[in-house]
Amino acid sequence: MTISFRSTEASNAPIVALHSSASSSAQWSQLEADLDGRFDVHAFDLPGYGRAPLASDHSQKGAAISAASVIREIEKLGSAVHLVGHSNGGGIAIKIALMRPDLVKSLTVYEPAAFHFLAHGNNKGRRLFQQIKLLSGLVSGAAAEGDAAAGMQHFLDFWNGDGFWDNLPDKAKKKFAGQISSVMTDFANGFAESWTLKDLANLEMPALVMTGLESPEIAQNVAVAIAKTLPNARIALLPELGHMAPIFQPEWVNSRIFEHVANAERPIADFSWPDLEAA
Repeated sequence: MTISFRSTEASNAPIVALHSSASSSAQWSQLEADLDGRFDVHAFDLPGYGRAPLASDHSQKGAAISAASVIREIEKLGSAVHLVGHSNGGGIAIKIALMRPDLVKSLTVYEPAAFHFLAHGNNKGRRLFQQIKLLSGLVSGAAAEGDAAAGMQHFLDFWNGDGFWDNLPDKAKKKFAGQISSVMTDFANGFAESWTLKDLANLEMPALVMTGLESPEIAQNVAVAIAKTLPNARIALLPELGHMAPIFQPEWVNSRIFEHVANAERPIADFSWPDLEAA
């Protein structure tokens, strides 16, 4: 696992940031710059991305495969961390919080890719789950036919909007096509998860869940369900932002990350105005 790290003079608990599928630790470079001098930001390449190989230890299942490798790195830091995750990284962040809540001082997720619980929900949830299963099938089907580019076109257009792929330069298309195996692994690990919304009710750390109002319906639905269940969560509904806002509009996301982790690090003191009439 590779660490992208910016050293600062910060004495606050560090931030650990986990990226989305088809991305890398580099997606958090602006967050590192924005928080320089206030928080150390540790951005990890998740298995199969950046310079990190695919996970070789399969003693775990589901998101725990990636979560276990991140937990080992957090333990090396020697303290609880402010855990941040986007999409697949958000799903892994939630898994880490469930596995080792003692290591998570606060939790911030942007549209976590945690779709499995929808399969056992209401009619709308089951419909949305079938939608994401269909997307997974399109990706894996194209890969099986030797057309990784077509598979990644389905994937990226779903999350970014129709036509996104067509507007990419050839070099970017080739790079994304090379990540299809990792994307398929992310889908498989996510579908193998078994935690329930009730399990989230036991997580007491302060949490912020963000979703863009231009994002796919399933991303908004999952974010709202998780925010409603976490006992100490706030939800931020962000107008005019989509699923990839942490990458393409980081200025609207990073400021909210900072606000949340700063408040978790140094909570606002209780205050009441003096009774002037009694003076």
